[in-house]
Amino acid sequence: MYKIVTIRTDYEGWWLFDDWKDNIIKEIECHDYNEMVKQYENLLERYQTKFTNEVIGKHNIHAFYNNCDLSYCEDCEEDLQIFYSILILNDNSIYTPLPN
Repeated sequence: MYKIVTIRTDYEGWWLFDDWKDNIIKEIECHDYNEMVKQYENLLERYQTKFTNEVIGKHNIHAFYNNCDLSYCEDCEEDLQIFYSILILNDNSIYTPLPN
């Protein structure tokens, strides 16, 4: 089974940390590959309209952000940019490469 998830983080490089699953804010379950691709493309299109900035990184992972969407970090005493990334999971592991 496939699952499309959106994660919200205040740092880049989230894939380097084991706790990235704690940042999941949205999940869409898909029963087969074709449904997953269709749902993924629809979500990608919605986010491309909703956010002003998009970065495409390793494994075709998209990260979206708006310049004014910041979160204050008390430990580092500065505002941090908030990023939203869309991932596909297959059996709870990141499925790569993501569709183009």
